Order: sequence, then C-alpha cells, then structure tokens
Amino acid sequence: MPKILVTFALRQEGVPFERRLTQRTGTGEMIVGRLDSCEVGITWLGMCLRDHKKFNGIVTKFQPGIVINSGFAGAVRTLLEPGDFLLGENFSSPGLLSRLRTEQIFDASGVFECVEEVAEPPTKMRIGARANIVAVDLESAAFAAICTKRSVPFVTARMVSDRYDESIPRIFLGKGPARTKDIFDAVWFASRMIQLRHRLADRLKALIDAGSFFAD
Repeated sequence: MPKILVTFALRQEGVPFERRLTQRTGTGEMIVGRLDSCEVGITWLGMCLRDHKKFNGIVTKFQPGIVINSGFAGAVRTLLEPGDFLLGENFSSPGLLSRLRTEQIFDASGVFECVEEVAEPPTKMRIGARANIVAVDLESAAFAAICTKRSVPFVTARMVSDRYDESIPRIFLGKGPARTKDIFDAVWFASRMIQLRHRLADRLKALIDAGSFFAD
C-alpha cells in the first residue's frame, strides 16, 4: 500500500485520528506514523489553504501515493445530518471514484462547493438549490488544484459538522459573544464536535483499511 497523507484544516480536527497512529514522530508541520501496515502522514492546511508553498513542500518531502483531504464540511442538503461521511466527487481523482463508491463507506457523495468564509444557513440553502451539491467547505478547491498539478491521486472525504439550517456559533468564528445564548451555543457545539472528531477518526480508519481503491 502506498504512503498516505491525510490533511485537515486545523490540527484539533484530526487529533483523535492522529492518536490512532503508532510509532508517531513529527514536527510542527506534520506527524508521521503507522496505521497497521500503512505509513500515514498527517498535516494541517490552515483555513482556506492560503499557504500553498507549505503544502507543496510537505508533498515533496513525504512523497505520498495518495492524499486524503478530510475534516468537516457544512451540509446543504436537508437529509444530511452531523456525522454523515461525505465523498466530494469533484474534488477527488476521477480514476478513484468508481472504486470509492463501491466501498460503501460513505453516507453520501456529490459535489462540494468551496466558499471563502463559513456559510450561514441562507447561503447554504441557496447553494443547496443547485443540482448535486451536497456540502460546502473552505479548502477543497485549492487542495484539489495542487494535487492535480502535482499528479498525486487525491480523495476528499469530509464529515458533516452542521446541518443546512444551522449556523456555526460566533465564538468558533473568532467573534466574541454578543449575548449569553452565544456561550451556551458554543458549549453545545463543542460537545458535538468532540464526538464527531472521534467518529471521523473511525471513518477515516475504515476508509484506509478498505484499501482496495489504492490499487493501481
């Protein structure tokens, strides 16, 4: 099996998955370890993946056979719920899609829309009115462009953090609370995300364990 690089926007999104690795070593930019017999690297792209040079450098150094773009996304479809594991078809290598769909690991698949800032419910509802779009996120378009340019196979596999009609609490967006309810909303959302991070780690491990889609 080739070396696998898994990316998250923020390190805290992938901490439970990081803890699944044995023989971990690393620096402030990347962790490398083993998941059973597979060598896995983990790195953090930052919000909106503004540091293209850093990501390119990590790909050059680690030389992955495949890159998995993971983390969280906002749902734009009414039937999607937090914890659903999504395959971003437009931000995954076309040659891998048919194999990925047969693994039955994903709860849904479709097009991801990349936005410049965290989307509020009106924006998500407007985007969701367009055919086949399932979720929004901030990094996948830039991620896919870099991997395509580098000719590295890639997969976008993200978990829903918020429904189509939900807002991310102000505190998670770096804004101070405007009212007492904002604090309660932040505590509730933090509790959800703690659970979802562990669920995401489980699904990523299942995806890597399946392994058949890595075959040439």
